[in-house]
Amino acid sequence: MDINLRFFNRLSQWVNTFFAPKATLKTESDDAQKGLISLKTIANQYQSQISEKPVNETLSSHFIYTSEDFIARESQIKQITDVINLWRNHHGEISAIVAPAGAGLSAFLGQIPSLLASINTQQQDASTSKVKPLPEKGVIMSFYQAPLNASDAIANVCYCFDMQPPAAMTDTSITDIIIAINQLPAQLIVIDDLHKLMLRMMGNAQALVTFATIIMETRKHHCWILGCEKFAWQRLSAQYQITHFIKHVITFDYFNTKELASIQTKQLVDLGLISDDYLIKKTDETDIHRPPKKSGATHNESDDDDAVNPYEDQLKQLHIISQGHPKLAILLLQYSLTHQADIAQSSSSKKSDNHINNSTRKDTDNNSNQCTDICKINASALPSCQDSDLFSLAEIYVHGGLRVAQHAHIFAQTIEQSSLQLAYLARQGLIIAQYSQRDFAQHFYFITPALSKIIASHLVNNNKLFN
Repeated sequence: MDINLRFFNRLSQWVNTFFAPKATLKTESDDAQKGLISLKTIANQYQSQISEKPVNETLSSHFIYTSEDFIARESQIKQITDVINLWRNHHGEISAIVAPAGAGLSAFLGQIPSLLASINTQQQDASTSKVKPLPEKGVIMSFYQAPLNASDAIANVCYCFDMQPPAAMTDTSITDIIIAINQLPAQLIVIDDLHKLMLRMMGNAQALVTFATIIMETRKHHCWILGCEKFAWQRLSAQYQITHFIKHVITFDYFNTKELASIQTKQLVDLGLISDDYLIKKTDETDIHRPPKKSGATHNESDDDDAVNPYEDQLKQLHIISQGHPKLAILLLQYSLTHQADIAQSSSSKKSDNHINNSTRKDTDNNSNQCTDICKINASALPSCQDSDLFSLAEIYVHGGLRVAQHAHIFAQTIEQSSLQLAYLARQGLIIAQYSQRDFAQHFYFITPALSKIIASHLVNNNKLFN
């Protein structure tokens, strides 16, 4: 009889966790009293914004972003503007914007419709020249699932243009679709989450070739912009040579200290902890925590002291702990404020000297000491993972999530084995599930945005993701 030891090992872990005495289980307050926040607590804060549509639906979801509170990526905005203008001058090529998960890629892509309006405003004479007119707005979408054959790929592309895909595939279907698309009015199409189009299952490679062929043959008439997560882009480059047909690649990373401080200062204002006078403006001020002077104001040292953000130290701590990840930083600040009594109690002895030194500083705001400690992250669940767990996390991370059946196919194991392993990772707070009402094999597991950098860094350090 063939006994799968890995299966029974995972079963044993699951049983032990499930039946462990409640007194021995670590609680959220236990971590807070140590000045920590666990990965499971971070995962539990995630508010799902996934549509109620079935997770196995082929159609694409539309995202709506506003420019409010958007932290400008000036260099990347200029690059994408140049790409659009090249296309308008009949030098259209496929473009890609690559960034790590959680760095604001979708929010950046969401600025493209506003960018189109800005370009149109600046170049009102385009209609009388040979420059291609811009569409009134772009189409932004992200596909639910990877195509596994040419028909799926064609259906996805047709959906971009609100076209009806052919009822049956023929030898001329791809050619016919390309001709039909090139006869439509020029459009700007943004495909977010490109990594969701790739899946290591039989048929996906041909589907990607079909998808790539169509956008390659329509790139002169339509402007294609693709958004992709960094590690998925590296895999696409290595396995599918995607860089061979994408000419413009724009990259950015997590936020620097100044950018993250701008986001967090807005959050502090929204919480009523500081005055909106401390909002960081888009200026060339040297001190990022000092609001610009009013016109006609004179400079003196007391003004500088009064302008210091009372949460300056906390903003620096947030950037160090979150490493510039905006969602994680926002969550850390909210959690630290909520559990400040526990966190402050745990670190009071360590910071006694600091409190003595800080007592001599001028108190510029009544709220300046309301939040003196930012919680650290307890990532102890990651080192306890086996190699099989880390490989699973790597596949889930790169693909933006996996169903139980997909996981089983990739790792050549049974549905039950995959279900057990994914449920175990979910109980550790490393992934969360979107459950199917009809079939447990269709349960969808993914890494929460706030945990993306923490998990990716651990996978890189353990040679499961590669820079």
